[in-house]
Amino acid sequence: MKRYRFLIILVSTLLLGCEYPDLAYDKMSDNKILHGKVLEKRSKGMTLALTGESRDKYSETIRVSVPDEEMIKLVEEGQELSVWFDIIRESNPPQTKALKIKVITTPN
Repeated sequence: MKRYRFLIILVSTLLLGCEYPDLAYDKMSDNKILHGKVLEKRSKGMTLALTGESRDKYSETIRVSVPDEEMIKLVEEGQELSVWFDIIRESNPPQTKALKIKVITTPN
């Protein structure tokens, strides 16, 4: 009887450690992208006005910091961007760190 209890506890513990694969995928940076328009550019970051699903999911604006000034060298105020990020830090406005930045060019 003690063996069965131990076995049930062991199996239950192992099953609790399993993670739902879709949740693990959401944690990957390839799936975490913000879309927005640059409101303000600074030497180590920028403020974005979020658009589309990003705005619905997070807030109207977000402060984005960059680890390297070269990342935002070509970024100008008013441009549309896609930003891959790590985590959203709760503040007002929310803050995040950019892992990759892509300027979205619109055809004239």
